Amino acid sequence: MNQRPLLKFLAAFLSVALISMLSISSQAFAAVKLGSACTKPGDIKKVSGKTLMCDKKNKKLVWVAATNSISKSSPTVTKVDPNKVDPNKVDPNKVDPNKVDPNKVDPNKMNSGATLATGNFIVANPVDLEHVVRLSKFRSCVGHDYSPGVLAKTGANDTSIESKRSMKHYVIIDVPASPSRTVKGYAPFDGKVSLNTADGNMGIAVLITSPNGWIFEFMHVQALVADGASVKAGDLVAAAPADNAAAAGAAKNAGNTPTGANTTNVFDMALYSAYMKPSIFDSPFMHFAPNIAALWSAKGFTAATTMISKDARDGSPCVTDGSWNGNFVGTAPESDYVNAVGYKP
Repeated sequence: MNQRPLLKFLAAFLSVALISMLSISSQAFAAVKLGSACTKPGDIKKVSGKTLMCDKKNKKLVWVAATNSISKSSPTVTKVDPNKVDPNKVDPNKVDPNKVDPNKVDPNKMNSGATLATGNFIVANPVDLEHVVRLSKFRSCVGHDYSPGVLAKTGANDTSIESKRSMKHYVIIDVPASPSRTVKGYAPFDGKVSLNTADGNMGIAVLITSPNGWIFEFMHVQALVADGASVKAGDLVAAAPADNAAAAGAAKNAGNTPTGANTTNVFDMALYSAYMKPSIFDSPFMHFAPNIAALWSAKGFTAATTMISKDARDGSPCVTDGSWNGNFVGTAPESDYVNAVGYKP
């Protein structure tokens, strides 16, 4: 068989294929330049130190400078305006003053405890009731003016806040001045202790401040806990009569103070908001947990029996002597007290 025609055909075919491959290779190499055709959108090439990208222009894929505008066929690039802050990306060095870290509370900027804590937040009985026989009522005319008005030193005609009334309870106990520390006082809620020794002629004041802005204060007592201590509800914090109660009573009797003998068996308890001017005063009876309220109720002390309404006191304000703490003039009526069941003064 003659193979010459077959060999000629193969040689011709290989020649054509080689020429085609060289042509395509040459075209491909020549194509990687600005404005030349390309085949894959988004493809990146570096030519002579310049970065080119395959992009669609006039419905054709061509090589363009990578810094030029990019069409929809290419990846999009977002430009960030430095004056517009992404709310999802917070600069830790720039704190939003409207967002308060609950673990860092400025006590001088705390809101009233009355708005932060309502209801039955006194969860431990603050006073050992065994020897309690009598209470002055909230808003009584017993003792001296103890109200937002007198503390804020407002004028007599200022009716925007309560004044000329005692917004605390005097706790009368049936024990003598000695032995002292007979009646115990306990933290009504978790908090921090502070001691006020300014008027220490007969005991001092023990204050428990809750994290949400309420202060429960025992006055004219003996402190049984250190200043600055953290306490839990039910912890022992105070006792009455104070160690110097007997001496104080003797001194008052020697000076012919009419109530000298009675001051040795009295201490005070008050509840008010911290860091708020004017402060908000409230009766502990408005915030006793049910089990605590039941203990006091069994002795005859309830929110109904231990409080004088604001309207009633507004209609009959107490008369003060004009002194710095507004001592009340005259003797408070018996209706300003409530006695324990079975007790007669």
